Amino acid sequence: LGYVRVRDDMVVQEPGFVRGYAYLFLTQVMSRLLPFVVNIMVARRLTPEEYGVPTVHFQLISTIILTCREGFRRALMRDAGSGTADSDVTDASQEAAGWLVIPIGTALSAGVPCAVLRLGGLEMDSPYAQAVAYYGFSAFLELLAEPFYIRAQRRSRFRLRFVTETMATVLRSLVTFYFVNFTERHVSLGFAFGQLAYGVTILICYAIAQLDFAYIGCALFLGKTKVKWGGTLRLVQTFSTQALLKLFLAEGEKGVLLMVGNADSQGVYGLVSSLGSLFVRIVLQPFEEIAFVAFSKKNNSQTTKRKKIENEAKVFATLMRVSGMLGLLVAVHGPLYSELAIRLLYGKQWADTKDVTKSLGAFSVMVLILALNGTSEAYAHAVMKPNELNGSNVALLSTSLLNIIMSIYLQPRVGPTGLIISNSISMCLRFAYTMSFVVNERFRGCKLTMATFFPHHVVCLAFIGSFVTTSVTSKLDMWTHILAGFVSVSGILMSILFYERNTLTNIVELKTRRKMD
Repeated sequence: LGYVRVRDDMVVQEPGFVRGYAYLFLTQVMSRLLPFVVNIMVARRLTPEEYGVPTVHFQLISTIILTCREGFRRALMRDAGSGTADSDVTDASQEAAGWLVIPIGTALSAGVPCAVLRLGGLEMDSPYAQAVAYYGFSAFLELLAEPFYIRAQRRSRFRLRFVTETMATVLRSLVTFYFVNFTERHVSLGFAFGQLAYGVTILICYAIAQLDFAYIGCALFLGKTKVKWGGTLRLVQTFSTQALLKLFLAEGEKGVLLMVGNADSQGVYGLVSSLGSLFVRIVLQPFEEIAFVAFSKKNNSQTTKRKKIENEAKVFATLMRVSGMLGLLVAVHGPLYSELAIRLLYGKQWADTKDVTKSLGAFSVMVLILALNGTSEAYAHAVMKPNELNGSNVALLSTSLLNIIMSIYLQPRVGPTGLIISNSISMCLRFAYTMSFVVNERFRGCKLTMATFFPHHVVCLAFIGSFVTTSVTSKLDMWTHILAGFVSVSGILMSILFYERNTLTNIVELKTRRKMD
């Protein structure tokens, strides 16, 4: 993939929206589905208390450290140059800015594990303490690879990302499975060794594929290269603030769970989050990423601003309609198949655990909100001006605080389901704020009706019919219920194929990079 500059006519080789999505989808399939399968095999032999340590404690540590890279990713993708000759210097400066994540990441990789060990009063001879240290070092290796990752993404090298993350994920899964099942090592160390193997592989693969960029990084740190940052650093700061607020919002409920929840609740939430987010990570996240890339690219054509906004409005409505249909597939069927999924995948021990079925059903409904909010924010963050991004960050902070307060109140009363309810409410508020900006500010004067965002009425009837049918069969035997679900989903997909053909065609024709004059 990637793009090629040709000096004479400036023709750009473009990966299409669908092709780019396909690579990102396959990347998520390998990086999420394989660990999910391994986690199922591991979870079957662990208690909820044992399972909660690697899925809640260690994941939270890694997320805190790696959050520092999210601002760089968003800012440097959003500020990507247009590919014209006079933007080469700007492109080089923006790519070089990716190296600034390393000193920040080094401090966090050392500071966060040390803080955890000190606050917990842990000694390094404890398996838990050793695992924390390994997770910190693994995060440091991933941050060393971050400049290479950003450069590959800016150049739409999705195939490189697919190969790299597939190799790293396979190795992590094999190492984790081996140490947990075939050695006497503590469970925590088994997961830590797997994560360490992942970090090493990510760094080696990205660095080998772009060795020339390593020399640029060395020259930058040695002061041999001067870089014109322009407004890049300001954009990095804005998106880094946003990333911290999202961390507070997304991981705040885990902090609440550690403070006021028991070990079983942590295990239940870890399992529900792992299973429930599978669809989000595999299907929705690549969709949001490629949408952000598509809207972030600068357009040097002679199209008037009004015409450009009208075209954006049509594309945005199309993406929102697709997101809504994807989210509805899970929201309609998830609650009715939660218990069956847990019993088949994790066994009777987990199926009989208190709150697990109810929590997974609630998470399924939240997927619809996640789908709509993810796509709307992808567009808004790609086109907002710095002052508008700052306003969005203030709104995000407000919803984050509300989420934490509601989580503290609801978790002791309704268990892990309370965390999902509070997260859903705060997500709805974020979605309302983003849509208010999009409709009232960005698309003001555009001829968009509410019907533009909804699927065809036949598709809506197919969803309603599927819900009614599977609600009835949920009270019958297992195989009848499974067959009804298969037939219902097939009917929905067929209705989408026939009555949303124009929507699908528009998606196929959408490019991740605009043609250059």
